[in-house]
Amino acid sequence: MQITLLGATGPTGQKVLTQALEDGHSLTVLVRDPARLPQRDDSRVTVITGDATVARDVADAVAGSDAVISALGPGKDFKSTLATRTTAALLPAMAKSKAKRLVWLSALGAGSSSQLQSVFQATASKLLMSKLMADKGVADDKVAASSLNCTIVLPVMLTNGPRTATYKTFDADAHNGRVGGKISRADVADYLLGAATGKYEAKSRIILTR
Repeated sequence: MQITLLGATGPTGQKVLTQALEDGHSLTVLVRDPARLPQRDDSRVTVITGDATVARDVADAVAGSDAVISALGPGKDFKSTLATRTTAALLPAMAKSKAKRLVWLSALGAGSSSQLQSVFQATASKLLMSKLMADKGVADDKVAASSLNCTIVLPVMLTNGPRTATYKTFDADAHNGRVGGKISRADVADYLLGAATGKYEAKSRIILTR
């Protein structure tokens, strides 16, 4: 399967890329600095230098792919507007391409999903990341409202633990209780890849935890 990956040099994106190659997929990655990509010389990886918030760059990256995984993250910028700026470029590009399957990494606490966080994590998000989570929420709503076949993934607190594939999922639009805990980036990557390749049924918004 040909997959376009955004955020390939990030901690979760690297897990997605590694696992995708292990599973035999080919990837197109859009990165600002190819020197930061350990797999840049792999023949199965097509590297496009560009920015995920620039429409022309994104259009080049999604062309010819079957699905798109966005594993972009803001790093330590808790006031980042990367999510909404990316959707502004990505959604129109995908609408014009053959790639209609989008798996979009967000976070539990984004937008209205804050009411589903554990009390501790909700408090921390409000104190430290209110602007970031608000921006992610707006982006999630735009993804959900698009004509694409999309899954928005809302993981709880991330760790650098191993891949176990023993995580739990909840439909965020049907779940009433609060969800806490932690999940490894490797397990998040496992779910993102499974959702993109058809292993998991397409859902609108999925909470991911251990």
